[in-house]
Amino acid sequence: MIDRNVALKESLRAHYKRTAAPVDEAEKARVAAMVRGEAARWSSGMSVDGALFWRFVVGQLRFVSPVAWAMQVALLAGMLAVTGILHGSSSSMLVVMASAVLSVAFAVPSVFKSFEHDVAELEASCRHDSAQVLASRLVLFGLADVLWMSAAVWLVPTLAGEEPFRIFLYAATPFFAFCAICFHLSRMMRGRCVKACAVAAACALAALWGAGAIVPHWYAEMSMAVWVLALAAALALAVHEARRLVLQVAQDGASPLPAPVLL
Repeated sequence: MIDRNVALKESLRAHYKRTAAPVDEAEKARVAAMVRGEAARWSSGMSVDGALFWRFVVGQLRFVSPVAWAMQVALLAGMLAVTGILHGSSSSMLVVMASAVLSVAFAVPSVFKSFEHDVAELEASCRHDSAQVLASRLVLFGLADVLWMSAAVWLVPTLAGEEPFRIFLYAATPFFAFCAICFHLSRMMRGRCVKACAVAAACALAALWGAGAIVPHWYAEMSMAVWVLALAAALALAVHEARRLVLQVAQDGASPLPAPVLL
């Protein structure tokens, strides 16, 4: 059996050697030089001005489901409608905080869908790797959330009778805090980060409404200085967790691993 296999291998090797097309060394060198030049052009463009990366970010719009944008618009419209109905009520600001948390939760499936559908390894072999794809989607939804937050700060004060800066604090603080939670969960829960973030969003909403029921006006009784400090802490933590997530994805070359990394 061993001899027959060896003979078969030798026969196949001789056959392929006879029928193999001749290699044009000059053409091979020309193609290799073209590949090296194209790779150098892309890498230099990415590192010098980032213009190519910004085109890539805009191109990611094609891969975000229209449902995600529709949910964000519906959430903003619903928040404005409810705060208008609750004009002057203590619950109107809780609606703003809850809406900020939901705006992050609605973006999670689109941001982390590569990890949920196990295609991050495929992205790692492409021109833009998994870390760049993740960063582009974070930038995309970050810009969308800037518009969302601006509309809330502009319109809610008229409907709810609150100061614009307070509205900004009420919306931005839970927004960045929940962003940090989602980034942390995505590093810890490989392939299950969407479900984990959904559970975290439910817990956050329950905590907000529970605190409002047990201690009414607790948010209004906090001084502006405390709110500003809370916003700064939430923003710093969100940036820290986002950086750790992108670095971990870049090092792993694929989806985040469930490593027990402490805060």
